[in-house]
Amino acid sequence: MVMNSLGSHFAAPPADSAAPVEVGTSAAADMSHARDELLRLCIEAAPVGIAMFDREMRYLAASRRYQQDRGVTGQILVGRSHYEVFPEIPPRWREVHARCLAGASERCDADRFTGPDGTSLWIRWEIRPWFGPSGEIGGIVLFAEDTTEHVTRDTELRRWADTFENAAFGITVTDATTNRIAFANPARAAMCGRTVAEVCGAHVLDDYPEEERARVAALIAEGDRNGRVIYDSVFVRRDGSTFPVQLDITSVRNRDGSVRYRIATALDITDRQLAERARKDSEAEARRYGDLLRTMIDTMAEALLMIDAEGRTLFANAACRAMFGDRDDIGSPEWQLLYERFRPDGVTPCPPDETPIGLAKRGQSFDDIEIICRRHTGESDLHIVASGRSIRNEAGRHEAAVVVYRDVSELFEKTVAAQRSAELLDKTIASIPDAFLVTDENRNFLHVNPACKTLLGIDGTQSLDEWEQSYAVLSADGTTPVASEDRPLRRVLRGEPIDASELVLREVATGRDLALSLTARPIYDGEGVVRGAVLLYHDLSKSKHIERQLRQGQKMDAIGQLTGGVAHDFNNILTAITCTIEILAKGVADRPHLATIARIIDQAARRGADLTRQLLAFARRQPLDPRPTDINGLMTDTARLLRPTLGEHIELAAVLADGVWPAMVDASQLSTAVINLAVNARDAMPGGGKLIIETANVTLDETYADTNPDSKAGDYVMIAVSDNGAGIPAGIRDKVFEPFFTTKDVGRGTGLGLSMVYGFIRQSGGHVKLYSEEGQGTSIKLYLPRIVEAEETEDEGPAIDAMTGGDETILVVEDDDLVRRNVITLLEDLGYTAYAASSGPEALALLDRGTAFDLLFTDVIMPGGMNGRELAAEVLRLRPSTKVLYTSGYAEDAIVHHGRLDPDVTLLNKPYRKADLARKVREALAGPAALGPGTRKRRRRATPETAPDGE
Repeated sequence: MVMNSLGSHFAAPPADSAAPVEVGTSAAADMSHARDELLRLCIEAAPVGIAMFDREMRYLAASRRYQQDRGVTGQILVGRSHYEVFPEIPPRWREVHARCLAGASERCDADRFTGPDGTSLWIRWEIRPWFGPSGEIGGIVLFAEDTTEHVTRDTELRRWADTFENAAFGITVTDATTNRIAFANPARAAMCGRTVAEVCGAHVLDDYPEEERARVAALIAEGDRNGRVIYDSVFVRRDGSTFPVQLDITSVRNRDGSVRYRIATALDITDRQLAERARKDSEAEARRYGDLLRTMIDTMAEALLMIDAEGRTLFANAACRAMFGDRDDIGSPEWQLLYERFRPDGVTPCPPDETPIGLAKRGQSFDDIEIICRRHTGESDLHIVASGRSIRNEAGRHEAAVVVYRDVSELFEKTVAAQRSAELLDKTIASIPDAFLVTDENRNFLHVNPACKTLLGIDGTQSLDEWEQSYAVLSADGTTPVASEDRPLRRVLRGEPIDASELVLREVATGRDLALSLTARPIYDGEGVVRGAVLLYHDLSKSKHIERQLRQGQKMDAIGQLTGGVAHDFNNILTAITCTIEILAKGVADRPHLATIARIIDQAARRGADLTRQLLAFARRQPLDPRPTDINGLMTDTARLLRPTLGEHIELAAVLADGVWPAMVDASQLSTAVINLAVNARDAMPGGGKLIIETANVTLDETYADTNPDSKAGDYVMIAVSDNGAGIPAGIRDKVFEPFFTTKDVGRGTGLGLSMVYGFIRQSGGHVKLYSEEGQGTSIKLYLPRIVEAEETEDEGPAIDAMTGGDETILVVEDDDLVRRNVITLLEDLGYTAYAASSGPEALALLDRGTAFDLLFTDVIMPGGMNGRELAAEVLRLRPSTKVLYTSGYAEDAIVHHGRLDPDVTLLNKPYRKADLARKVREALAGPAALGPGTRKRRRRATPETAPDGE
C-alpha cells in the first residue's frame, strides 16, 4: 500500500515504487488514510530521527526530529540526494550506505556527526534496507538518536572516575553510620602499602596509630558538626612504619541534616614537612648568608658603589672608599670634580654622561667600561674597569644602580709588559734558527717562523699534505723509511710527545738530505683533547759536521799520543846508535868493508831520525823555533825551490796578496810543510796540471769557529796550496792527515807528509782546512795567527866549534841505561868529568852527598815521580850557579809552551851525535856570559796565544 503525502516533513515514496491502489472502496480508502496519518504522527512523535531513502539515496521521507538533529529544519528534502544535502559527508558513510543497499544492517552506539552549521554532536544510529512488494531492496531506512547529552554525562562521569582512580593523593568515601570505608582510590591504598580491596570495608581509624585514634575520632566528630575538618596526623604502613599525612574531610548530609557519608582526601606531607624544615633552615641560612654577604661585600677587593637615581650614595664598601677616598658623597657632582676622566688612550676626555656614574644615573646597565681617572693632586693615574646594573621596581622604573670598579692599574702595566713580552716572543721565535711551527688537529698550519721557509720550505701557504709529499721521511740512519702513521706529526696528534728525535728528510725533487732533530708536544684543550701540535726542527747538518770533526780530532790526538810515545822510545834507541856510530866509523876507517857497513848504519840512523821528527811533528811534540816571518817572502823562496822539483809538466803560480800580515812561525818547518803539500799535489796530477800557492789576510768569525771545533775566531794569515788534479774521494777525506795513511803504491811514500803538516800547523796555533772534489782538484788552506804585539828577544850567540870539549864536571841524569852509558863515554872522550844517575831522586841523593858538578844534563821525561824540569828547579834552589842542559825525544809541556821552548831552556833533541852533544854542552856552560859585544836585541811579535794577560 502506498502512503499519501505526509507534508514537508515526511513524504511518500515515488509512484514507481508504490503498491497498486485499491479502487472503489471508500471506507477502505478512509481507513488507509487514517492509518497513514496515524503512522505519520507516530513517526513524528518518535524520540529518534527517521529518514527513508531510495536506492539512489534520494530522500523519500524524513522526520522532524531527524531534520532538527541534522540542522536542516525548513529545507525540502524529499526527492533530493542525501549527498547533495550533505556534500562534506565522509567517505566511510558512503561505504556504510553501499553495504546496507546490498542487504546488510549496521549500527553504531556512539558516532560523531558534524552538521552543516559546524555543530558537532554524538548520535546512535542503525541502518536497515527496506524491501518492495516483490521482495527486492527498495532503499534504506536510517534511525538516529542524539546521544550527545548522554555521552557528555558519561564522559563527565568517566572523568570523575578517572580522577578518583588516578588522583595522586588518597581519596576515600566513608559510611557515616558504620564508619567503614566504602570506596578508596589506588593512591590511598598505596599510601599504607595495601590494596584497594583491603582498604574498602576497613574501619576509618584502622590506619592510625593507637595513640592517635582518640584524637582523630574527636576531629571527625567536629567535622560532622561543622561540615569540614582539616588536620595533620600519622598513618601506619603495612610494615609498621609511619609517615605524616594531612586529612581534609567533608561531611555530606541527608535532607534531615544527618551525616550520610564523608569524603576524605589524604596527602602524604613528608616532602612538605621536609620542605618546611628546609625552608626554616634556608631562612636561617639566608640570614647567615646575608650577614656573610654584607661582610664579603665590605671586604671584597673590588670597589662596590650603590647610588640612587639622583646619584646619591647609598652604600660604598671599604674597597670603594680606599680607592676613591673615605667620604660619604662618592658619586656626587662634588666628588666627581676631584678627577679628570679619560678614555683608555689616556688622552681623549670622557664626557660626563659616558662615565660609569653618568650611565648608572640614567639606569643603563654596562660591562667592562675602561676609564682612566687622573687626580688633580698629581698622584699616579687610576686605571679602572667598571660594570654596572640598574635596579628597577615592579613597575620597571629605575630606582638605583650598583657599580663595581676594578683597579687594573697594575694589570694595565702587566698587560703592556705582556704585550711587549709577546712581541719579544714573536721576534724571538722569528729569529731562532730552528724551524718552529704550530698546527691544529686537522693538520692546518697555524704559525710558522721564517726558519721554516729557509730550512723546510714551509711558508704557510701550502697545505701540510702538499709539503709532506715533497719529502721522504727516513730514520736517523738515512736509509730506513718512516711509515706514514709513524711520521712525527701523526704521532704528536695522537698525544705522543717527542724529544730530540733524529730523522732525515730527503727532498724528492733534488735528493738532498736534511738531517734534523725534532722536539714536539701535543696541544691539549681544557678537556684533555688534542687540539694541535708544536714542532721544533733543529738542523743537525752543522752539528753532524762538527761531530765528525770532533771524532776526527780525537782520533788524531789519540794517534798523536801513540806516535809521540813511540818516537820518544825510538829516539832513545837512535841516540845510542848515533852516539857510537862515529866512534865505530873512526875505528874501522882502515878497513873498507867495515867502513861501508858503518856508513850504512849511519844512513839508517839518519833516516830513523827523520822518521821520528815527522812523527813528532804530527804529534805536535817537536820543539819549534818560531820567529816573526814575512810569509810572502818565504813563499816566494819556497816557490823558487819547488820549480825544479815539480817538473815541467806542472804549471806553478804564486798568487800573493799585498800587505799580508807577518806570522809567528818556524819558517823552515813552514817551508817544509808547503813543499810537502806541493809534492802531494804533483802526485795527484800525473798527466800535468796547475799548482797555485796563494796568500791572503782572513778573519775567521764565530760562525766558522762553531763549525770547525779546532779553530778559533780571529785574524789569520792564510796560505793555500791548490791543484786541479784528481781530487780526493769523499770516503777518505777524513783520513788524509792520519800518519802512515797513503794512497800511493808501496815504496812511494811513508804517509807522514800531510800528517806532519797537520801537526806542525796545529802546534803553531793554526788551523788546517781541506777542500776537494773528485775530478776537480784539491785545495789545502793553512791558517796561521796574525802577530798582534811586539816583544824583545835576543839574537843567537856566536857560533861554537863543533867538537869543542872542556874540563868541567857534568851530572848526567838519564833513565835509559844504554843512552846513559854512551853519553858518559862521549863526555869523557871530550875531556869532561861525568857522574851518572838514572832518576831525579838518585840525582838529588848525589847532591846531598856533596857531589860537585858544573852542569846538570838531564832527560825531561823520567820515572820516579820527578821530571827533568822539576829536578832542575830543585838543583838550582840548592845550587843557583849550576847550569842546566835538557835532552828529550819529544817536546814536553814541562819545557815547551805554545810550541816554543821556554826562554830559560837549552835543549838537545834526541837523537843527537857527538858534535851536537859537544856544541850544546859548551852553549849551556857558557850561559848568559857567552854573549859577547856583537850581541844585539831585536823586536819579536807575539801571537794571540802568547800575548800577556789583559792585552
